[in-house]
Amino acid sequence: MENDSGFCSDCKAYTDVVLDHRSGDTICTECGLVLEERARSDPITDNGVLTVNVSNDNKKAVSCALPRLHKTLQNPDKSLHIAFESLGVMADRLALVATIRDHAKELYKKADNRKFCRGRNCDAIMAACLFLACQEKGFPRTLKEIATVANGASRKEISRMKELLKKILEVDSKTTNVGDLSRRCCSRIGMANQDMKAVLETLNKSEEVDVRRSPQSALAAVMYMIAQLSNDKSTRDLTLQDVSQAAEVAVATTEKAYKDLYPYVSRIIPNWFVKLEDLKKLCVP
Repeated sequence: MENDSGFCSDCKAYTDVVLDHRSGDTICTECGLVLEERARSDPITDNGVLTVNVSNDNKKAVSCALPRLHKTLQNPDKSLHIAFESLGVMADRLALVATIRDHAKELYKKADNRKFCRGRNCDAIMAACLFLACQEKGFPRTLKEIATVANGASRKEISRMKELLKKILEVDSKTTNVGDLSRRCCSRIGMANQDMKAVLETLNKSEEVDVRRSPQSALAAVMYMIAQLSNDKSTRDLTLQDVSQAAEVAVATTEKAYKDLYPYVSRIIPNWFVKLEDLKKLCVP
């Protein structure tokens, strides 16, 4: 909190006011009226600091400063601050680091500067910015994960905004590397390190065979294969539904990918993990 003075319209006089830096509000200490709301700054905005400090010793300066402050708060940066707060909440709910959060803000600001946000679902745009920021910083998240914090925006909406943003911002985002996601997905079902390593190697080798499946559905199928061959009983007991849920794909999708990859198991599953005859333990699709 910071004490200062200002003109209160309710008290009709200059009174002591308090600037709450946490909420960004300027409050009259006599009647409790909020004189200005959210007068806070953000290093990413163009105008920088949005507050105006006034002096107790110069009443004329006070009367001139308040209109300037009001004018400043009416500019587009105020909507940016609101968007940035929402982005911050989304990032926090996903436990994303500050560098990803700030990069998402930069992407959103660039889109806003190009008038991209007008008439569109801002929640979907913010979620798409987070998705792209995660990819560019090397910590990819799935659309399903992003959608859980997108205030109701659907995966379809987020995906559409993502593709539009990539075009207008010329974002060179890499396709999500499922290898980056596999460790997290395997951890969800308690796979041991050796099993995780086998999943990664099998995934890499599966790219050499002619199976046209999305990387994430291939991940689910491979996880199910390795789970069946694991030395750990709790992992072997995992169902197709358990694995599909961990990989965030539909059970039917996992089944189709499994069926497509099954003919190549002797080529894609590493021989250090299981012997050739052990592959007979796999469920036949």
